[in-house]
Amino acid sequence: MKTTVQVALMFCFLFCSTAFSGNLPENRVLSIDQWQEDVRFLVDHLLETHPNPFFASAHDEFTDSVDSLLDGLADMSDDDIVVELMRITSRLKDGHTRLHGRHLTKSWFPVRMYEFEDGIFITAIHEDYADAIGSKVITIGNFSAEESLGRIKDIAAHDNEHSLKYSAPMYLTMTSIMNGLDIVDDPNCLKMTIEKEGQSSELILPANAYESDNDFKWYWMFNSVPAEKFVRHIDHVKIPLVYRNLERFYWFEYLEKEHTVYMCFNLCDDSTDENFLVFNTRLWKFIESSQAKRLIIDLRNNIGGNNQILLPLIHETIMHKDINTRENLHVIIGRKTWSASMHCATWFERHTNAAFIGEPTASAPNHYADPVSFTLPNSKIELLVSRYYWQNGWPWDERICIEPEIFVKLHSHEYFGCRDPVLEILLENMK
Repeated sequence: MKTTVQVALMFCFLFCSTAFSGNLPENRVLSIDQWQEDVRFLVDHLLETHPNPFFASAHDEFTDSVDSLLDGLADMSDDDIVVELMRITSRLKDGHTRLHGRHLTKSWFPVRMYEFEDGIFITAIHEDYADAIGSKVITIGNFSAEESLGRIKDIAAHDNEHSLKYSAPMYLTMTSIMNGLDIVDDPNCLKMTIEKEGQSSELILPANAYESDNDFKWYWMFNSVPAEKFVRHIDHVKIPLVYRNLERFYWFEYLEKEHTVYMCFNLCDDSTDENFLVFNTRLWKFIESSQAKRLIIDLRNNIGGNNQILLPLIHETIMHKDINTRENLHVIIGRKTWSASMHCATWFERHTNAAFIGEPTASAPNHYADPVSFTLPNSKIELLVSRYYWQNGWPWDERICIEPEIFVKLHSHEYFGCRDPVLEILLENMK
């Protein structure tokens, strides 16, 4: 009797499981109940944590988007759902509040693209396709390169349009996002039309497994791709100063001919080799001993970190009156200048006489940041939610970025020709 009951129960379990699984759409692992739990978890923790979630968007639109997603779960794939969750969070226009981490995708396309003034180009790729570096991208999957990137921009978290220029191409590497946006028909393969030296060709790039860290350092710190073996244009021996020593948080070099110290500030954090306070002391001692006339601080690679280390740099700049003039103090900013490095740029703007050059910053002087990390219970995707409002500028400052006084647009021929037009203009003006 016991055996008969066990067999009956097992049959019932297998039948129900098979029937349940059969009701799931293709490319679906999580059940409707599991996704409902994840969606509600996201909404609850976002609303409970963020001090002002609807500062730049309408609450009703957010609620309608969530309701629409919950109503449509039964007909959506996992990738579709991830894309819609990203779309919902992106509408808040707070780049620190977003879905994040390696669980956003299970596989990757090992390519890196950059949006130059004259188009989208490949700057790094898996080593098996090294010849593609320097190619202009004409199509990505089912659409033109611009339309595919535009679809990514529609769902990517951001503070402003300038930050999207930097962050959006990262999601072109994620097979889940590319599939959920219908950019690719097969998530195992990315087809692109590329053009190099006047010749057009098709590039077929297979997806690969990659153990990414949860913070995507391969993207924002090392300018590489999600693959173990890769090549980058910046591995070229003649690269400009801005692309050298990317793994170093901060460093400087004396440009003797111009009597100028160039400081490359890549990350606002204490390095294990030399904490920032010690570095800052060494920097100013060198400026004094060398009798340098000018200081350039380059924030183009700096995506943030810890703003608490910054004040000694600001204070020393203020105290060195010969340096702290519009002619002698220059801050280079760009599409990656964000978070703590945005604090740095804003404090330089507000408390020093620095002149700014480059591209507009990725964030506003006043913005939300310092996110708390949560994990969605079933998909295990990381949810980041801002918890503080940083008023680094004046209370009435409603700018979405710091605009440089000299706006320098980067073209592909300059980058692949190993030139830095920003530094070229600065140094030319110093003659």
